[in-house]
Amino acid sequence: MDGEREEAIDGGRDDATGGEAGERGASPRGWSSPKIEVRERDGHRGVYATSPIAAGERLATLARVFVERPSKYTIQIDERRHQAGTSETDDFFNHSCEPNCFLDFEALAFVAARPIVVGEQLSFNYLTSEWDMDEPFTCWCERPGDHCVHDVRGFKHLPRARQLALRPWISPFLRRQLEALLAADAASRDPGAS
Repeated sequence: MDGEREEAIDGGRDDATGGEAGERGASPRGWSSPKIEVRERDGHRGVYATSPIAAGERLATLARVFVERPSKYTIQIDERRHQAGTSETDDFFNHSCEPNCFLDFEALAFVAARPIVVGEQLSFNYLTSEWDMDEPFTCWCERPGDHCVHDVRGFKHLPRARQLALRPWISPFLRRQLEALLAADAASRDPGAS
């Protein structure tokens, strides 16, 4: 970690591996399925399926190492709690506006949202975890029409309709933020209702 970044806070869970000792990808910090691997393509690293994956299958657990401040390589868990990049498999799930995986925030695990074929890159929607991206970027998922947000800046920057569409997948923190936004919307429409 660089000198400006806060020291990581280990979550202290010895049982966070999600796999058996000796299993490929198992470590004291995170776990990854033997059905996936990190590959480099076109100068970018990503996670790819090496075997068929069923919908609902757990693919990787996040390392339980947290920092208070976001960076390009963190995943927001709560307002001031971000999972730190540890160079493990979970760090290389790239963004897609129509992902094939989602983050189970209770288990801190990536799960297949649908069946995934061999060779397919695994992705999740960064807008389901990030309120305000530390380093916004242009999406290259190339989904047609309105399926791609193009500028990935964070959940708070999305139009309300898109926020509502993501509601089933968002973190508990983003759900609280959305409820506050919806309450403010209702109050602004009917100031006497509160």
